[in-house]
Amino acid sequence: MEKNIGIALDQTIPGHDTIPLSPYYFWPRKDAWEELKEVLESKPWISQKQMIILLNQAIDIINLWQQSSGNLS
Repeated sequence: MEKNIGIALDQTIPGHDTIPLSPYYFWPRKDAWEELKEVLESKPWISQKQMIILLNQAIDIINLWQQSSGNLS
């Protein structure tokens, strides 16, 4: 696990807690970006624009993790 990063999505409901939208995907073991994309496409209430924003944020996190050689502590 030291050479992987886990990415998952939660949805925040104002005035309530968060609910998980996806399981954890561990990159580079799996293509986390592609799996998140599939999950987001299955949620009809998530707009195309919001989906793009979330996927771009996932890529930003993965890139940051790669640039830090997996040491984001």
